Amino acid sequence: MVTAAVSEEAPPGGYQFELIHVDAHGNFTREELIHRALSRAHLRAAMLSGAKDKDVDANSAAVSGSFSVPVQYSPKTYMMELKLGSTVPETTMLAVADTGSDLIWTNQLKECIGNPSFTPTNMSCAEACSAVKKQCTTCMFDKTYGGGTITVLTGTETVAMTTGAGTTKKKEVALACAIDWTKKMLPVAAHGIVGLSRGPMSLVKQLGVTEFSYCLRDPLNSSMRSPLWFGGNAQSAAGGKDGWRTTPLVEISTEHSKLPEWAKNDYYVELDQICINGKCSGQLPQQDFSLKPSHGGKGLMLVDSGSTYMHLDTNIFEALKSVMREALGVNVVTKVITKGKSEMNCFDETPTSKPDLVLKFPKADMSIPWASYVEKGEHGFCLYILKGTSILGNFQQHNVSMLYDLDKKELSFKRVEDCTA
Repeated sequence: MVTAAVSEEAPPGGYQFELIHVDAHGNFTREELIHRALSRAHLRAAMLSGAKDKDVDANSAAVSGSFSVPVQYSPKTYMMELKLGSTVPETTMLAVADTGSDLIWTNQLKECIGNPSFTPTNMSCAEACSAVKKQCTTCMFDKTYGGGTITVLTGTETVAMTTGAGTTKKKEVALACAIDWTKKMLPVAAHGIVGLSRGPMSLVKQLGVTEFSYCLRDPLNSSMRSPLWFGGNAQSAAGGKDGWRTTPLVEISTEHSKLPEWAKNDYYVELDQICINGKCSGQLPQQDFSLKPSHGGKGLMLVDSGSTYMHLDTNIFEALKSVMREALGVNVVTKVITKGKSEMNCFDETPTSKPDLVLKFPKADMSIPWASYVEKGEHGFCLYILKGTSILGNFQQHNVSMLYDLDKKELSFKRVEDCTA
């Protein structure tokens, strides 16, 4: 099994990256971007449900079980660049930035053995094992995601990163070189995954930082890049010290949530109530949530930068519909969208106002503007909200500085006018 490289103290200003939308160079129309986001949302929900069955069909890259979802493209939304190698010029790797993964891996190294910058954990074992691939487990291991499986050779690699001061710093990180992988588990432009979870092998942990933050720009203007910070400048660069709302990050019970053990390293918050225009759902009972905390408490919502739309468990979604009926005077109905044959939840008539949607977490309320949860398009007023395991998606994180503090086990957030500021 791969082990983390020795961590060293991060530079005072930390590190800075940019997040790149997977549709950045597709020249898609707004309608096409919405349909692609909707398809990713349905796929992400299916993958989470499939993870509960722990049954993944690696040949078709489809989650199997009581349902099947054909993979047209990865459900992940944002990528980041890593510069690999100890020599100049480095190899630039475009990889999925994934808060739901604890491993850094690439399929971009043409040869895992003999590449001057990649150092296998055990060279003699690696040389012997590389020819037989999955038949050898001494130096290699399989990692299963919701959308497929990779077989990787473990080792270390030099990564060049930009510091908060604008200089370049090189660091050895534990990185896995993919020998075999499910071909459609990545976006076409991506060559691996950079894990940003709480796990020991994630980039966050290996950089030796306790905080990271990002601010996602308009997901329907995919050419825009979004800032990502690690370490010392994570809070100041994300908008200074004032105006933050903070809620605890909660440990999940993978047993009661019927999820594999790796899910414990993801980021979860308790969801108390949902409100619109002062009309609230009342306390949401834990039994109505798929995700359960490890020690009592309330039901959980996964905070996921890679998911597009918000998802709410069935009974929680019904509670939202009741709030909307009371606050907006509308009913929520399901419409089948012809293009892509996907379903959306839409209003049966024009709402009388356009208020914020408020998610009440312990000690912190998150106000989501109308444009971040409702779209007025060819099918009327439709929600960027679907049924499924409760997830806070990136549409709802648009122009919100999100700060993860791993030491304090807290999530802080505040709305900004523009992430570029």
